[in-house]
Amino acid sequence: MVLDLIWLGVICFLVPALAEHAGIRKKSVRGFNWIAIAGLMFLLAALFSSATLTFWENFVTVALYGFKLFQIIGWIFALAGTIIVTLDFLKK
Repeated sequence: MVLDLIWLGVICFLVPALAEHAGIRKKSVRGFNWIAIAGLMFLLAALFSSATLTFWENFVTVALYGFKLFQIIGWIFALAGTIIVTLDFLKK
């Protein structure tokens, strides 16, 4: 699960970089920025995983809430960024 979130975060970071390389990022800079922020949230969720925070037993419950919260926020940012990019490409 943690490795999947790390890969998802890396892919969300690669999307704006590949869009910049292809020359299409300038059409929707705001949307690609939201997708990059989603990647940051997925990496933050992976850091809050209980598999990575085993050093303090009382922190595991707090880490579980952080894991779920940042994963949900990441999905919201990814969805919003994708919608913004799609709308910007359909307008032009």
